[in-house]
Amino acid sequence: MSPTEAVIGGRPTRLFGTNNYLGMTFEPEVMHAAAAAIAASGVGTTASRVASGNLPDHYELESEIASFVGKRGAVVFSTGFQANLGTLAGLCGAGDVIVLDEESHASIYDAVTTSAARKVKFRHNDLAHLRKQLGEIQEDMSRVLIVVESVYSAIGDVAPLVEIARLKSEFGCNLLVDEAHSIGMFGQGGAGLAHELGIADQVDVITGTFSKSFGLMGGFAASDHPDFFCLRYSARAFMFTAALPPPVVAAIRASLAKIRGADEKRARLWRNVDHLRGGLRARGYNTLDARSPVVPMIFDDLGACYTLWKSLLLNGFYANLLMPPSTPRGACVIRFSVCSEHRPEDIDALLAAIDAVMDAQRRGARERDERAYVSTAGIVVATGGAPAGPAPRSGAAGV
Repeated sequence: MSPTEAVIGGRPTRLFGTNNYLGMTFEPEVMHAAAAAIAASGVGTTASRVASGNLPDHYELESEIASFVGKRGAVVFSTGFQANLGTLAGLCGAGDVIVLDEESHASIYDAVTTSAARKVKFRHNDLAHLRKQLGEIQEDMSRVLIVVESVYSAIGDVAPLVEIARLKSEFGCNLLVDEAHSIGMFGQGGAGLAHELGIADQVDVITGTFSKSFGLMGGFAASDHPDFFCLRYSARAFMFTAALPPPVVAAIRASLAKIRGADEKRARLWRNVDHLRGGLRARGYNTLDARSPVVPMIFDDLGACYTLWKSLLLNGFYANLLMPPSTPRGACVIRFSVCSEHRPEDIDALLAAIDAVMDAQRRGARERDERAYVSTAGIVVATGGAPAGPAPRSGAAGV
C-alpha cells in the first residue's frame, strides 16, 4: 500500500517494523528505474558474477557505492547476510583473529564459523573488555580484525566507534564496521555513522545492506585496499550465488541517488524518532537513550511484552517482537523501526494504543484463553499470555 501501511490478516495496518527507514520501497524514481531495467534487460541474471551473471551495471553500482562511503573500491553481494559472510570468510583464514562484539549479527557469527580464523569475543560495547582481549592476543596484530556494528539492530544501541577506532590504532590491528542500520540516515548525504563521527578513514572495511534504507535487497563491502577486488575470487558467498537481477541493480542505483540528496527525509526521520522515543519515555516506558531509527520498548515480563505486541497487531500496528534467547541480556523487546514517511498522527495513534493496552493490563484483566476482549477505550486486548516456548536462536542477537 505504502512505505508505512499494509494489509495484514485483512486489516489495514500501520507499519512500525520494516526497516524501511527512508520509505524508498515506494519511491517513484526507484520503481521506474526497476521497470525500465526489466524492459531493457529482463528480470534475472541466472548465474553468478564469476560465470555469466556479470553486467556493466554491477560494476557501475560498485563504483558508486565505493564513492558514497569514501572508499577506493567495493564488491556488491546478492544479500546483506552474504556481504558479511563472504567478506569475513573470504578475507580471514588460518592464523588470523576476528575480535567481535558478543551481540554481533548472525551473519558475522556464521562468517567466523565458516572461516578458519580464531574467534575472540568481547562484551557488548565494553571498551575495557575489548582492550583486555586485544592485549592478550599473541598473534601478529596486523592479522587481527575487530568487527563491530555501528547500530545494533535488536535494541538500536550505538557502538562507541571513535573509541574503538582509537584502540584499533593503538594496537595496530584492523577494523570492519557493519553500517547496515546506519547508512542512509547518518553522515553527510547518508554515508554512515563512521562518516558522521569523522573516522571513516580509520575503518579498513565497511559493510552494509541495500535492504534497509535503500528499500531493496543486496549488500556490499568497501575498502581502500588496492587488492580488495580479489574478494570476488575468494568469497564463496559471492562466487556461488546468482548475481543481483538487472531491475534490482537499477533500483539500488536510483535509490542511492535519491539518498544522497534526501536531507529532508533524514530530518523527518529524526523528528519521528524523537517523537516516538520521547513519547515512550514521558510515559515511563523502558526505552534506550540512543540516537538510532530503532526504538525499543524493553520488558522484564515476557507475558506483558507478548500481550502488548499481539494487541497492537490486532489494532492495526505492526512491530517486531524479540524474545530470549535471541535478545541481548535476556530482555523481551518490542522493536519499533521508524520511517521518514510516518506522519505525526501515526505516532500519536501508536502511543495512544500502547497506553490503552497497558492501562487495560494494569486494571487487572485476567482472561487466559486465546479469545480477545474489548476494553472500554475500544482497544482490542489480546489474552492468553506468552507463547509456549522461546523463539529459536539464530546464532546471535540482532535481526
